[in-house]
Amino acid sequence: MAVFDDSLDAELGEACNRLAAWVEPLPEGQVIDRAPGLTERDLAMILRRLYATQEYASRKIATVNEDEGRYGGPSVPITKKRPWA
Repeated sequence: MAVFDDSLDAELGEACNRLAAWVEPLPEGQVIDRAPGLTERDLAMILRRLYATQEYASRKIATVNEDEGRYGGPSVPITKKRPWA
């Protein structure tokens, strides 16, 4: 399993690292919980997907001001009526 040390959510990254350390030594396909049918493969798949989507989660989302600086202002004037004005 991959490590999650570079996760934006440090607490989630640590939890994923602990889960990965627990899952790695399990025999492939071992049943974890019989009632819902949870297996080692299920947990490994979840960890792989979390690791793969981590790339998208680590992207910084631009704020309105950063976006305006990047693309310029709107092409039409924006009028705002403030309740205090």
